[in-house]
Amino acid sequence: MVPARSQAPRSPGTVSPRPEGAKGPWWRWVVFGLCFSLGFGLTQRLSRLGSSSGKEVIPSFSAQDTPGTRLGELQKRFGAEVQSLSGDLDRLAEERRQERQSQEEESRKATQEQRNQERRDAARSEADRARLEALNHGPEPEAPTPEPILLPPLEPAPTPAPDPAATTPPGAAPNPP
Repeated sequence: MVPARSQAPRSPGTVSPRPEGAKGPWWRWVVFGLCFSLGFGLTQRLSRLGSSSGKEVIPSFSAQDTPGTRLGELQKRFGAEVQSLSGDLDRLAEERRQERQSQEEESRKATQEQRNQERRDAARSEADRARLEALNHGPEPEAPTPEPILLPPLEPAPTPAPDPAATTPPGAAPNPP
């Protein structure tokens, strides 16, 4: 049987005491981690030393040439004459200003052209919509055609009576009127 511990009355806010076995187990893990990392480092160092006589060569950290092209090489390539590096800043600023103005003008023209195209498209779609609506409602009624004006028939002009002599056959007797 386990001896019972006496429970002393506690004031509020006090922490119950820990058992002796549970006090500070974290330091054991720290020691274990340090030992493990030390063993791993030593093993890796020994394996490198043992394999240095083999094919694998550990790169040395010796000084290397700086990357890039040296000044002497550039002088050989482009000539050694001294050229002035000064420039006309006012002229450069004016060129940049003109370039900026031309770009702004081009963007304004492009914007205006886009607006015009949108207007044309809107007008075209409106015309198409009107045509479709007209087709949907059927043909428009035709305008009434005016009735033709009827004129009285023209009477033929009186023809003179034919001369009886001209209408009688030769050798026949003329009819008296």
